[in-house]
Amino acid sequence: MPANNYIIALERMMKVLESFEGHRDVALHELAQRSGLVKSSVYRILFTLHRLGYLERNEKGCYSITPRFRQLAGDPREMWDLAEVAAPFMEVLLRGFEETINLGVLDQGEVSYLRVVESPHALRLTAHAGMRSPVHSTALGKCLLADLERSEVEAILKQYPLRPRTDRTIRDRAALHRELERVRTRGYAIDNEEDSKGARCIAAPIHNSSGKTVAALSISGPATRIRPARDREFTEALFQSCRQVSMVLGFRPALDTVPNTGGKR
Repeated sequence: MPANNYIIALERMMKVLESFEGHRDVALHELAQRSGLVKSSVYRILFTLHRLGYLERNEKGCYSITPRFRQLAGDPREMWDLAEVAAPFMEVLLRGFEETINLGVLDQGEVSYLRVVESPHALRLTAHAGMRSPVHSTALGKCLLADLERSEVEAILKQYPLRPRTDRTIRDRAALHRELERVRTRGYAIDNEEDSKGARCIAAPIHNSSGKTVAALSISGPATRIRPARDREFTEALFQSCRQVSMVLGFRPALDTVPNTGGKR
């Protein structure tokens, strides 16, 4: 085989990846030591793999391999453990905002909570894994509905009528469809005291490898803390976390994709 077919950059990348064997949360200097490469080269490799969703980086700057490699190995279970994949990103959101973070999926016309990490505040929104909520009054539900065809949404509404939860709950189908169109345009959903009086929630979608919305993440808390003035801050953080989870699942978003935080609410 001609020597010029050998790609040195790939050899270096494999040395870095092999340096993770048997270890989690490895620092840059450790990977450089194990691989025998200089730090600058290792950093560029780590940066690229992290950007592509093959590595995750914690708050201490250490790296670990994501389950995305299982997809390359032909593992057919695209949703092998969504709660496990999302867990570290939910913890980042919790540390950043100290508000309750929820992971939900659409199940038989309702929101099913897969994982919840609660706010440390005494006054907080409480939920738990296994809990179910309506789709029309929750930010998670609107995010999940927004990816469906109109006929699919209507089928759910026939099974679950638009019952009021507060005086702000959407009660008209046409109004709900208009709201879902806004969610599609903005890229995120808001529950503005529609499910529980005095509580606000903001949610963004998680996509699989084909671009389908398979779950959503939300930040929820008292309306006094989840204020509209901070919506841009919340949505940008949510969008980043959802993007990272989606990439682990095989989704490939455009690198410059950002949520439209200037749209009408």
